[in-house]
Amino acid sequence: MTLLIFLFTALAFTSVCVAKDKFFCSSQILAKRTDVGFTWTVVSRLSDILNNAEQRYGKRDPSWTLLGIEFTNLNQPEIWYPFISKNRKHLIIQLTKSASKNEKEALFQLSHEVIHLLSPAGLDGSSVFEEGLATYFSIANMRTLNYDIDESYITEKKYKKAYKLIDNLYKNFPNAEDRIKTLRGRVKRIRDITPEQFSYAFTGLNKKYAALLAKKYTEWDFK
Repeated sequence: MTLLIFLFTALAFTSVCVAKDKFFCSSQILAKRTDVGFTWTVVSRLSDILNNAEQRYGKRDPSWTLLGIEFTNLNQPEIWYPFISKNRKHLIIQLTKSASKNEKEALFQLSHEVIHLLSPAGLDGSSVFEEGLATYFSIANMRTLNYDIDESYITEKKYKKAYKLIDNLYKNFPNAEDRIKTLRGRVKRIRDITPEQFSYAFTGLNKKYAALLAKKYTEWDFK
């Protein structure tokens, strides 16, 4: 019975709306009743995006609780940690105000933040590898949603450089996603993967390349 309900609910979603940059796309946050369920919102889209990420890179850390998704007045999306304690590990995915008016941008940002949802770094910050993987997945996931998108959509140079680091791994190492899953099985958080572990998983990887992937993103002075 549960399976039948799930299948019926899945069929309830209509195709993603096409938002215009100058107009607020209410369907991102307002689910509208249909004959068989509700229309898509960023929250219901999260299910597919998270499932895609977990299929590629392994399950998320269940010790963290996602409180929800919100739009803010910030210039870039982020994971916000309103409460971190021994008994309360909560986080919120924050998308930008501009994304509230542009569905493509909202889904692109959400795809990026979902990678950080797999193994939240808390206040420690993410690595170059994690940011690159998040950016790479953003492009890949948008293509699964039939969006015409490539790396030119990445506007910030540092993120584009991080994207290329991951793109090179995919191009030069077969079964890159299986290798990443293996790495995740060795550490609690993606940001904790060491240069030695990168070199082991990606046999023959240049030592400087491995060290760069393990570097804290905010400390990366890229050129």
